[in-house]
Amino acid sequence: MLSSFFSGISGLMANSYGINVVGNNIANVNTIGFKGARATFQDVLYQSVFGTAGTSQIGRGAALSSVDTLFSQGSFESTSESTDLAIGGKGFFKVKSPDNNSMYYTRAGQFRFDKEGNLVNPGGYLVQGRPIDRVTHTPYGVDGDIVISPEPSEPRATTFVAMACNLQQDATAPDVLNPFDASDPTSYNYTSSVTVYDSIGQSHTLSVYFRKTAANAWTWYASAPDAASGPTPASGNLSFTAQGLLASGSGVPTNLAIEYQAGTTQTISLGFDGTLGGNATTQYPMASTTNFQTQDGYPPGVLMNVTVSPEGVISGHYSNGQILDLYQLTLASFNNPQGLSREGGNLFAETLESGVPYTNAPGQNGLGKINPNSLEQSNVDLATEFVKMIISQRGFQANSRVITTTDEILGELMNLKR
Repeated sequence: MLSSFFSGISGLMANSYGINVVGNNIANVNTIGFKGARATFQDVLYQSVFGTAGTSQIGRGAALSSVDTLFSQGSFESTSESTDLAIGGKGFFKVKSPDNNSMYYTRAGQFRFDKEGNLVNPGGYLVQGRPIDRVTHTPYGVDGDIVISPEPSEPRATTFVAMACNLQQDATAPDVLNPFDASDPTSYNYTSSVTVYDSIGQSHTLSVYFRKTAANAWTWYASAPDAASGPTPASGNLSFTAQGLLASGSGVPTNLAIEYQAGTTQTISLGFDGTLGGNATTQYPMASTTNFQTQDGYPPGVLMNVTVSPEGVISGHYSNGQILDLYQLTLASFNNPQGLSREGGNLFAETLESGVPYTNAPGQNGLGKINPNSLEQSNVDLATEFVKMIISQRGFQANSRVITTTDEILGELMNLKR
């Protein structure tokens, strides 16, 4: 008879554990990246009353079997922060403790850059990734802290200028006795300018002047006013067909050697045949104009913002229009994620039961991809938790009745001797 007391007590304890798990799930219904838990139970030792064990066993109650973490996908909430990241699929972000360099794992991707440029979570844990080589555009080295430097991006000297103009077909050629002079507008028919950059990113104006010399024939002159080599460092000829198109072999890129006042020499390839833009210079009976021009140089750039691709590539966007791939996020997976230890702060830690982590880039070897400007919400379903809470509550009540009923029976037994 007394064993029913202990069975009832074990039932109370088991169901109280269940209510604790449900309560924790409900408390974290709005916690970013939270993974709900599920309490499971098992029966305990049996007592054989008589005869064959299989047909005469009486149970001793229930006990908590396990508290399993449910790693189902949570829904995504869109945000305006480029460093809010959610994993769509399998995997964890790797973060390192700022205190003891211990490694932890999380699904909560609300990251920010601290004052040193480190990518961190709200607790200051350092997000891990690999730097990307500026030349090969591939990650290298081992996982480490993601640190974005505020230093400007490097400039690039202009090496190519492409220009596509229309030169007025019926324009009047300047007098042959009036030689070209950049300061004399009567010595040329049209001019177009483009900004170019030297090796330190300083800008210079490259002006190109067009002078008609005969029917379907023009001469161009390139001038950089701040160049030490004078106002006309280079010139060339353009010839057109009767239909106003560039004649074969005309307008192909020509190398200009420009020496600036600082003593540096810069070689720029200047072309009019549409090599870089797909548009060639023409000669139609309409006003001269520049239809297209481009060049491949740029000044130093200030970091304006950072974006993250679905493949986990962190790119810096600079004021000079350049986009540089800086880091590759690393994700980790485990053979037995149920074996991970919850450490609080949305963190998990590796254990013997979880096994060692396997790391790779997002989207590789079964790992999920990154959803930028998003946060993964808790995967707790309130309706399900309320049902579980009611079941645990009723189970608790029923087991308490087992205890009170047993007590009443014992009371009746005590009354038998009266």
